[in-house]
Amino acid sequence: MNKASLIVSAILICAVQAIAQKNVVIKGKAPEYANYSLVLETMINPISSEMRDLHTIKVDKEGAFYEVIEINEITYASLDVGRFRGNIYLEPGQSYELILPPFQPRTDAERFNPFFIPEDVVIGIANKEAQALNRTIIEFDYAFQQLYDENAMSIFSRGNVKKANSIINELDSLYPANVGSYFYKYKEYAYAELKTLAYKRQKRRVIEEVFTNNDVETNLPSFKTALNTVFKSFFTSYFSTSIGDSLKGAFTNQVGFDTLSTILQTDPLFTNPELAEVVLLKGLYDAFYTGRYNEVQIINLFNNAEKVGCSKEIKNLAKGLHKKVNWLRAGTRAPGFTLYRLDGKEKSLSDYEGHFVYLSFIHTENHACKQDLQLLNVIAKKMRRDVKLVTIILDEDPTNAEKMVKDNKYKWDFLHYGLMPKVVLDYDIKALPVYYIIDPEGKLRLSPSPSPGEDFAPVFQEVIRQYKYENLRRNRSKAKTIYDL
Repeated sequence: MNKASLIVSAILICAVQAIAQKNVVIKGKAPEYANYSLVLETMINPISSEMRDLHTIKVDKEGAFYEVIEINEITYASLDVGRFRGNIYLEPGQSYELILPPFQPRTDAERFNPFFIPEDVVIGIANKEAQALNRTIIEFDYAFQQLYDENAMSIFSRGNVKKANSIINELDSLYPANVGSYFYKYKEYAYAELKTLAYKRQKRRVIEEVFTNNDVETNLPSFKTALNTVFKSFFTSYFSTSIGDSLKGAFTNQVGFDTLSTILQTDPLFTNPELAEVVLLKGLYDAFYTGRYNEVQIINLFNNAEKVGCSKEIKNLAKGLHKKVNWLRAGTRAPGFTLYRLDGKEKSLSDYEGHFVYLSFIHTENHACKQDLQLLNVIAKKMRRDVKLVTIILDEDPTNAEKMVKDNKYKWDFLHYGLMPKVVLDYDIKALPVYYIIDPEGKLRLSPSPSPGEDFAPVFQEVIRQYKYENLRRNRSKAKTIYDL
């Protein structure tokens, strides 16, 4: 083999090794999960807790699974497994043989209970060579929580900084880490809870020790906890201080996101542009949901931050927050869907454009839903020229719904969610029944809408009147009349 061939071979080997180092192998056997598809998710926004799908693990009929996932950095991932949510840290280049918890599917009542939270469990790893990081963080978390619970009251009541530092030193001794490593950074942010207790009202001291001298690591679960602990209701607290006067004034004058960022960076605690802008986004997000600030202004600032953020990471965070605060907001486009009617015919939301739609989500075993169906039937008969009724059935098995519709001779469209389960997430269904009014242009008009028993008719007539008025103004003739003089 000549020298040129050797060089090419070496390059190819390096390329293959580089690709392999980015890949993670997920494998195992869990007969209870046979023929299921399990979605592995990861957090992409520590402010809103937004998740994205990382990979779908397909389990075969024997319960075996084998998947290769490409990741560029250590990734904290969650796996929805029925009544449980399994968690795992994935390292590039590593192979994991998973041990899944016993399969317990959620009941319908749990699926639509807004207070139901899946029990967090650790996903077992059978192969020892892949256990190190997960085992270290699990043991650290357990030790930290135990020491925190035992000492929290005395640290807070006395402002005992010495005791807090003693606990931190003890944990660092038990669980050492190389400076700059993933686990090192994880611990630095985890200690924010202890320091917040110890320094009590000296929040600036906590910010200085935890955030100012550390990199912004939005992918760390401990960063999310620290951010939401230390900067909760940031605008309310910061605007009330003398150092926050300039930022408050700029916000009141409705300046752009980049100007707010520049002003915040004059504070010695926030000279790091990325930290300043993460904190600003967190402050804006919290402020939006208090109802005490101009919501349109905040939406515009998120939109602005998408364009002028100091890094790709900041722009992506702003984009996610902009989407979240506009999600299901009146005036925005209703999430689209394509589902099967109970008679098997495919229907999409776009099929109803040109008409008002009264969209409802129900379950046939829910008592309130059953009562509302009788009232919906009255609306369907009396207002059929004004509005199209569309009801999405969330029963796992549509058989009961088919019988119910047939027995009661309901004449509007009933769709089953099974073709597109994502519709449940798109419309934020946490309790039933839920209603929305969608206008002829496909935009949410009332989100959520009153139920049929909550004076629907007069409310809907006002919606129609307002819609026609807006259209009249939009399409008003440009020719001047005597009334324009």
